[in-house]
Amino acid sequence: MSINSFLFLLAFLPAVAVVVHVLRARRGPGAAQGALLVASLAFYAGEGVAHLVLLLAAVTFNWAVARRLERPGTPQPARKRTLVLGLVANVALLCLFKYWQEFRTLVAPDWPPLAFPLGVSFFTLTQVMYLVDCYEGLVPARRWFDHATFVTFFPNVTAGPILRAKLFFGRLGGLGAAEARDERLARAAGLIALGLVKKAVLGDSFAEITTAGYAHLAQLSTPEAWALLLAGAFEIYFDFSGYSDMAYGCAELLGLPLARNFDAPFRAANISEFWKRWHMTLSDFITTYLYTPMLRAMGKATLHKSALATLAAMVIAGVWHGATWNFVLFGVLHGVALAGYQYWKRRKRPLPRPAAVAVTFLFVSVTFITVLAPDLHAVGALLARLLPTGAGAGFGTLAAAVPASEWRMILVPIAVGAVVAFAGPKAEELAARFRPSLRWDLAVVALLLVAYAFMSARDISDFRYRQF
Repeated sequence: MSINSFLFLLAFLPAVAVVVHVLRARRGPGAAQGALLVASLAFYAGEGVAHLVLLLAAVTFNWAVARRLERPGTPQPARKRTLVLGLVANVALLCLFKYWQEFRTLVAPDWPPLAFPLGVSFFTLTQVMYLVDCYEGLVPARRWFDHATFVTFFPNVTAGPILRAKLFFGRLGGLGAAEARDERLARAAGLIALGLVKKAVLGDSFAEITTAGYAHLAQLSTPEAWALLLAGAFEIYFDFSGYSDMAYGCAELLGLPLARNFDAPFRAANISEFWKRWHMTLSDFITTYLYTPMLRAMGKATLHKSALATLAAMVIAGVWHGATWNFVLFGVLHGVALAGYQYWKRRKRPLPRPAAVAVTFLFVSVTFITVLAPDLHAVGALLARLLPTGAGAGFGTLAAAVPASEWRMILVPIAVGAVVAFAGPKAEELAARFRPSLRWDLAVVALLLVAYAFMSARDISDFRYRQF
């Protein structure tokens, strides 16, 4: 069950919100938390009971490790061994499911396949951070009940954002609370509606273009190749932006707002700023738990060592997304760009901001080809088509491949996407204006009707980050 499905939006989410708020008012926060945990487990069980068992086993294992880390009188070497055991077990679990198929293909084709548990990349990183934070004394080990609620929280368990325990438990007291409930519900409804429009109207419209374009790479003209490049960038942008808005809105509806995870990244003036705006919780994980430990392990920090640690961290992040050469290339490109930017900063010759934003956007758009293309051959084919080498100048191929389309229906969404991404108000700015009034209720209803019209006209597609 995806958070943009009719079942989730029309039945599951409203029912959970009502039950949580009623139980909080009548039975107290413990009952509301219990209802939330049951709802989260039911949500995840929709992907398969076996996967739910795996999730609960991972939750219980990490809870036990955290409790052992806090056992009074435990010598520091023993605590460190316990932490290493917990981290190795989590990484092994992630690698087993994420890379099993590639291992089978190369080594043992006759071995049985393993179904990929939804969200394993995210709940594993969440628990890695939790164990490290417990080891360093940043958060106390919690009851199993609390830990399970934290890890399985349904608005983010399948695709992030990656939760920090200190933030989550600091806000847990607001679950289903009556304070400012009407204003909170108005903001939540606004965010969910905005996210759904981004996904259904913009993201899925761009997905039609990219699907058609990558299916006909050999026939694309140079303008079509550029249109495909831009459509791909905006598809990923609005898909992830829409998911982030909806996940935040769902959590806000329950009184447990998540950490910000998306901040208009296409407006970034350099690649470092881009990663401070794009998947912000993953960027925080990369910096805190990959880059910083590697840099410390190298001894005295220097610019060259920092660049090397940056490259290594981004390659790992690329492989975290998927065990393909495409994602390795994605990590290498961003690692080289981030490392190169460290040297560029020392020259103190910044580009004018509009030019810097354009260069950053173009670079990111090119690297997103590795996410959308089926293999490296397709990556190279599209890059070659971007060059004016006699590939033609029309829009006939894309217009014929996209359902009920012509060249205007390809360029118009790109223009609209550019305006929204580069100049439109941010979702949280819009949501902050929503108030419990007839005017804003009608605005939310209008957005939902627009999204419904587009969702009814085509198959409902899942969010891209759920595949990671």
